[in-house]
Amino acid sequence: MEENGIGTDASIPSHIKNIIERGYVTVEAKWTLVPTALGLALAWGICEIDPELILPSVWSNIEKSCESIAKGEINQQVVIDHVINIFW
Repeated sequence: MEENGIGTDASIPSHIKNIIERGYVTVEAKWTLVPTALGLALAWGICEIDPELILPSVWSNIEKSCESIAKGEINQQVVIDHVINIFW
């Protein structure tokens, strides 16, 4: 996640906690995350709809846009419209 610019050091543990609690992965030896059947089915289903939905680069760009909104560099509605256009 970090190498793709997704999340912050503070948010990564909560992302991991969420996917464990939702049953998408299990934790095995040495903190290795292993996808469950549910996690694999979810990823497969999303890929069937639109493979770009799970690309780290797409989410990285969305997060960068959110940072730009927070800094006042770009209008929120412009970002919302752009993201809707990506996923529509």
